[in-house]
Amino acid sequence: MRYLKLIRARTILVCFAISSLLLALFPSIDISISRMFFDNGFYLQGQRWKTLFQDGVNYFLYLSMLSVLGIYAFNRFTKRNWCGVDAKKVLYLVLVLILGAGLIVNVIFKENFGRARPRDIMEFGGSKHFTPALVISHECDSNCSFSSGEGAGAFFSLALAMALSRKRALLLVGFAFGSVVSLYRIAAGAHFFSDCVVSFFVMLIVADALYYYMILHKSD
Repeated sequence: MRYLKLIRARTILVCFAISSLLLALFPSIDISISRMFFDNGFYLQGQRWKTLFQDGVNYFLYLSMLSVLGIYAFNRFTKRNWCGVDAKKVLYLVLVLILGAGLIVNVIFKENFGRARPRDIMEFGGSKHFTPALVISHECDSNCSFSSGEGAGAFFSLALAMALSRKRALLLVGFAFGSVVSLYRIAAGAHFFSDCVVSFFVMLIVADALYYYMILHKSD
């Protein structure tokens, strides 16, 4: 079991490396995909869509963590084990959120790579220069395009699926939710395709590694 887990972890890292290399070598992929959602403006660049998707991710994070804490309190006081939620899994989810979406995506990446958002570059009517993925630039001062914060928040659903059941169907639902939110951010001109891909892999790698060392490794 532990051996298979290590094989899967290496597979995820290899997929991340290959996808990052392709996106860096062929930056036109980002422009081409964003252009599919642009016609004198990005199709979903509007307050109604922002409320539905962008604000919805914040509500999802709040409600999911409150629900997990509620289940933990219920299990603690009733001596039950509903969804297997214990203190270790609560800590696991908190760390995935803080390290993945918080530290890596929103602090290290967004505040240091300086990538302008699609709606701000010349190709789509803006004044900024396009920067390929994983290339540091100075086109943006703060809260920049690389990588996607909302995408990372939505892909936190993968960690929830791992902690609560690890059923393949639930993992697919988590992936689908993150993909829909990412698609919205691309269609709104807020992020490039590569921004969302990197956020997906960051959250998957952090969630998978922490699950192995905090939960699976301890139970073997």
